[in-house]
Amino acid sequence: FYNIGNDTLKLNPYYFGYDFFTKRDTVGFWENLSIPNNYILGPGDEIVISLWGETSLRQTFTISRSGKIYDEKVGILNVAGKTIVQAKEYILKQFGRIYSTLNGQNPSTFLDISLGSLKSINVNFVGEVAFPGVYAIHPFSNVTTGLIQAGGVDTTGSLRSIKIKRNNQVFKKVDLYDYLLKGNLSEDIQLKDQDIVLIEIRKSTITIDSSVHRPGIYESSEGETIKQLIQYAGGLKANASNTVNIKRITPINNRDAKTLN
Repeated sequence: FYNIGNDTLKLNPYYFGYDFFTKRDTVGFWENLSIPNNYILGPGDEIVISLWGETSLRQTFTISRSGKIYDEKVGILNVAGKTIVQAKEYILKQFGRIYSTLNGQNPSTFLDISLGSLKSINVNFVGEVAFPGVYAIHPFSNVTTGLIQAGGVDTTGSLRSIKIKRNNQVFKKVDLYDYLLKGNLSEDIQLKDQDIVLIEIRKSTITIDSSVHRPGIYESSEGETIKQLIQYAGGLKANASNTVNIKRITPINNRDAKTLN
């Protein structure tokens, strides 16, 4: 508990970061998400192949459970497991066997592919989330947008060390303070089907009140300083004193036996 200056923390203390996942409009904003470059095509995705120029063609295919699409002239194409860029290169090569005007340095026919309807992915949200369970979410979802669709994180859960488990192993740990305070999305990875998002119990609860710009309850990571925590709270106000008062609850293992009676 850090007390700075003369102001008083409001009665209903603010847990920093948690309302980001719950103060959403009812509109499904994820429907307008742009296609990430690393999006992997899979069964259920719909591909639209367009040819224009000397040859005009527009066809829609749904990727089968075996990861294939079928064109009457070109034949069976294996597209699952490829990114959009990889799929375009592959499809261009295969269609070029039938439509020769696609080939060469100066082709007279051009090809493009786009996505139509997309499959949902099933992701497990467990631990200290508002509503644990398996959710069918948008396939472009990352950790933040996935948690929004799952109803958010409970204030008993940690925002500093969210684990993404993939193939029964911890694939990545995400610190959402990097995103919420710095706008850094480098570690906010795209979720995949059958991923497990594990929200563990928060290991620290730090109340910072008085003369800071954003009084509230924060969470620290190992090795962080008081100065860093004050910066999380928006920094000092102009009327802040030079004194920082620290009140610390003694860990239960270090308490005197008399205190436990």
